[in-house]
Amino acid sequence: MSILRMYYTADGAQRPTHYREAWWEEETGEFVLHHGAVGDTGTTTVEKVADAAEADVLLASFEQQNLTDHYVDAADTEHETVTVKIRFKGTTPTQVEKTNAEKFTIAYSGLLGWRGLGTVDEYHMTPDEPAFSIAVHTVHRGKAMKLTQEVLKKTDFRSDRLRIERS
Repeated sequence: MSILRMYYTADGAQRPTHYREAWWEEETGEFVLHHGAVGDTGTTTVEKVADAAEADVLLASFEQQNLTDHYVDAADTEHETVTVKIRFKGTTPTQVEKTNAEKFTIAYSGLLGWRGLGTVDEYHMTPDEPAFSIAVHTVHRGKAMKLTQEVLKKTDFRSDRLRIERS
């Protein structure tokens, strides 16, 4: 599955204000278009396509229209990296904590992705402290960080174990 993500920055804005992304899901034969204001869940449309060749034509057309509309590729858009750390109860994580870290990472990735805010790396254990570390790459740090409390509700982690650090 190849995903094309693009951002638009309005005149005078400090960061992207809108996003558009499209991808083709080969298993279902669906071409998906998702777009909206950065931080909002946006709108999704789905269209059946015959094969990879048709999907490639649609992706190329999507990219050309975005360039015409002054959108730029997500890879060419400045992202800030922030680290979310979640402390263990003890010196090593329990299996429940590992499961919760995985749940947190998956849920956070989904919330950010569907709002055009960015991406999340897989969690890992920090070598210098008893905590999970999750790198977040976002175009709007404030909006992305506000979602951490919503994501915590999907786990058994307590909010006082969470810390956010600028990278």
